[in-house]
Formats: sequence, structure tokens, C-alpha cells
Amino acid sequence: MGNTFAPQTRNIPVPTYLAWVNAWIEVLAHPKQDDTVLSLQEQTKTFIQATSCSIPDYASLKRVAFSFQRRLRNGEISLGGKAAPSCTETDPASGDYRPVSKCSCRGLYPIPENADIFAVLAQTNCVSVRNTINALQAVTERENEWSSKSWYTPTALKLAVDELILANSDIQPPPDTCQGPASVTQIPPVLAPDRRPNPRTDSYQDVHRQIYPLAEGIKFCVDAKYYFVLGTVPNNPAYDGIVRAIADSGNDILIGDYCEVADETTLNLLQRTGAAAVAFLKLCVLSGSFSPWAFDNMMSSILHFRVLGYYRDHAREHNLVPPGVYGSRMKGITAHRCVDLGLFVAVAAASLVTGKTIGVSEKDMLIEACTLINDLIDLRSDTARRQRENVVLRGVRGNLCEYLDSLIGLCLERSAAAIRTNKTSALVVMAYCNWAVMGSHHKLFELSTQVSKVTNSTGCNACVYHSVDNRHQYQNLLSALAPFGTLGQDGPHVGRTRAELDIGFGICRLSEKQHLAWLADVTRSLLEPLTMRRIVDVVHYAWTGSVGDANYCP
Repeated sequence: MGNTFAPQTRNIPVPTYLAWVNAWIEVLAHPKQDDTVLSLQEQTKTFIQATSCSIPDYASLKRVAFSFQRRLRNGEISLGGKAAPSCTETDPASGDYRPVSKCSCRGLYPIPENADIFAVLAQTNCVSVRNTINALQAVTERENEWSSKSWYTPTALKLAVDELILANSDIQPPPDTCQGPASVTQIPPVLAPDRRPNPRTDSYQDVHRQIYPLAEGIKFCVDAKYYFVLGTVPNNPAYDGIVRAIADSGNDILIGDYCEVADETTLNLLQRTGAAAVAFLKLCVLSGSFSPWAFDNMMSSILHFRVLGYYRDHAREHNLVPPGVYGSRMKGITAHRCVDLGLFVAVAAASLVTGKTIGVSEKDMLIEACTLINDLIDLRSDTARRQRENVVLRGVRGNLCEYLDSLIGLCLERSAAAIRTNKTSALVVMAYCNWAVMGSHHKLFELSTQVSKVTNSTGCNACVYHSVDNRHQYQNLLSALAPFGTLGQDGPHVGRTRAELDIGFGICRLSEKQHLAWLADVTRSLLEPLTMRRIVDVVHYAWTGSVGDANYCP
């Protein structure tokens, strides 16, 4: 059930954290060579004094920022490991992560049987594959520079890289359905809603920014931070500054996903605030305001994600990957999603207020639950975009109806089990559901309310999903959620527009009781089996509305 540690008690509100970010960026832009470089012990003492004032001592914060940057460059400060970072790839505070690869290759599809990642590199000379492998080697060769024996290990990182780069191998035939074998029946073309914000269902941009203010203006960044990471805990001035720093420390995850579409100003801002956040949290650890367990594992998770973030599937970009629902290489549900989902940033935020860790033996339940939630709800979108990272899509074998039914049931089981594990795990699962429903690019309002039943040539009715008809798994989930309360009819559900949800969540985060009830209600709504079936059943339900820009980045 994990271990327990004392939650932080020193008040660090958001303005105090932002004062540190401003000091960090100012020192980067205008370093003073004649300033005295404080020792790490002196930095910690000065940091405590500067952030304990009702109004932060800005001059002292600048002294600490200058000294931290200097000693980090000199290899005198460790960030999660026993030794200090010795290269950019193992330095989560480097502030220069930008995995854009200029490459002229067309990828490789299908990847030959028994090929490994080095064979893919040899055949394609792909820059993104080379950068991924180089980063993998740099990180695994320096396992003393990060926490390599807890949640994240060199072996797990190697498996994650293999899973991602080799996803287009072991291509499977089209699946059968309840209507017959694939040779005589065809699954309708899978379409998905337009990923762009919809003025009829999404908040106006200016209003959204006032409810959920962040320095960067990319909607995806705001959604990921507020609905998921910051969404694990209610508003509380005592720890909001640290929680905000936790969210910003994961900026390299956002850069890895969306660096091609972000403008130069936004990328620079994400890099600098991310580095500032990492340094801030390190000082919080040294001053006893943040758990070393959370910090060490979070730094490892960021390093691992940065390795995966270099990879791009150029075969998909050049339309070599065929459309449709079919399986391919998939060695495990959590093989690369243990890194790719960036879950530990939310775990760190939740543990800050619960004081409970998640043990290595318990983490797989949480990762599997969130992976199934993520890849089931994105099945239509990822199929339409030929996005082969999706574990559910790559795992397709045999009868598709039976397969999807079994995964909905497994998702319910794993979610209930993770919620029962401890409160930290429960908050992460519920916040993930919250992000899924409220994030504009997932389009769950549209998918849960506006898909149409498919009229097939055989005249057969939709088959029975046991996960829907047998309510035992869902009742078990409801039982696990019961301690967190409910808002009743006023609570969130998938049938509410995202504009309505934005207002409601913004209000409910002001109260711990209402915040927990909101998270529980949104989880009940999303994981209701019939709702899940309408979202994922591409055989019997089709999206017939606007598809717009299938590859739009929010």
C-alpha cells in the first residue's frame, strides 16, 4: 500500500513560486559575474528565508537562482540521482530540450519481422530514430544520475523505446466482428470529430484563460495542467505554489509532444519555466517542503519521456501506414505508456497532500488503468489519424467486438483496483478521467452524445457487450468511488458541454469536499459501460459529424 510521509506544512502560495520563476529567468538573461556563489546549504537557508516572508525577498531569490544555475553547470547539484547530471540528457533543468528532427526519410512500413531498433536505423537512416537511440544510451549509461531502481529503470526505458519504434511490425489481418469474418464483412471507415475547439461547446478562449491562467497560451498545456496535474488537488494557498511548480516541471513532456506546432516564444517560455520549476522543487526538497521520493521519481519520469519524445513515425507522416482497425506489435499494455502518459507528475501532486506514496508493486495497476482509459477514448481519433502508438489499436486480435468488450471490463476492474489502492492512486485515476472529459481535443461530449448506430447489410442488431449488461464490474467501481462523495444532479457528466464543465470545475476546486465529489462524479460518468461502448464501439456506432482537421493540435 506504499509508504506514508508527512505532508508539507510550510505555506508557499503561487505568487511566491512565480517570483522565483521571474528571478530565475531574469538571472538567465542578465547574469552578474561578480556575484558570490552560495553553497547549496547557503542557498537552502536563503531560499527558506526569502519564501517565508509575506512578500518574497526578490533580491535573495535572485542570489539563490544565480548560485543554483552556476553550481548546476559546474556539476555540483544532483537532480534525483546520487550524482549530478553530466550531460543534457540527464539534466531535467537544462532548459534546452527541443526534440525537433529535420529528416528526409519516409520511415519504414511494415518493419521487417525480427528487426530491432538498430536495424530500423540502418535501413532508414532516420534522424529521429538516431536521436532516440542516442538519448536512450546517454540516459541508461548514467543511471547513477537519476533514480533508476524505483518506478523507472534502464530495462523499462529500453522496452519503451522498442515498443514505440517497432510499433509498425507484426501487422495483423483485419479483425472479425459479430457480423462475421473479416473476409465477408467490413468495419465502416472510422472517423472522429474535428479536434479544433467548437464555440458551441468550448469556453471562449479569453474566458478560459481567466478561469485557468497560465503563462503559455497553448490550450493543450492548460488542459493537461489544470484538468489533470493541478486537478488532483483542490485550491489551497498553503501548497498551490508547489503544485504549480510540479505541473510546470513537466513542461518537457509538453515540448516533446507538441514542439513542431508551438511558436518560438512559447517554446522558450516552456523551457525556461520548466527549468525554474525543477530548481524550485529541488530547493523545496532540501528545505523539507517536498518529498524526496516524489522529486526523484518525477525527475526520472521526465528524463525517460524526453528519450521517447525524440521519436516521430515518418511512415505515418508520409501516408505509408494503412488506415483502419488492425493489430500490430504490442508487447504489453504498459510497455511504453508507463513513460508516455507522464503520470508521475500527477502522482507527485497528489502525494503532496495525501502524504502517501505508491509502491513499485502497485504502480502497474495505476498505469494500466490510465492507459486503458486513454487509449479506449482515443481509439476513434487515433484510428482516423493512423496513430499507431495506441495500445488498444495495436492489440486488436480475433473478434473485435469481443476484444473491445473485454477491454472495457478490464478498464473498470483496473480503475476500481487502483482507486482502492490508496488515496494518491485514486486521485490520479479520477483526475485522469477529468482530463479525458474536459480536454477539448478528446471530444467526449461529442462522442458520447452524437454517434449514430450503424445500419449494416446483414440486418443484425448490435451484439451484447457483457461489460454493459453485467453491471458487476461497474458496481464494483461505484463502490470504490463512494467514499469520495457526489454532487448529485449538479455534478459533471459527459453530456455537459466543456464550457459548462469549465465553470463548474473552477468553482468546485475551491472546496476540498466538492473537489473530491466532482472527480468521483466525472469518473462515474465517463466509465459508465454504455457510455464507454458508444465511445469505442467502431463496429456499431459511427461518427457522422464534422471531421475538420484530423491532425489539429489544440
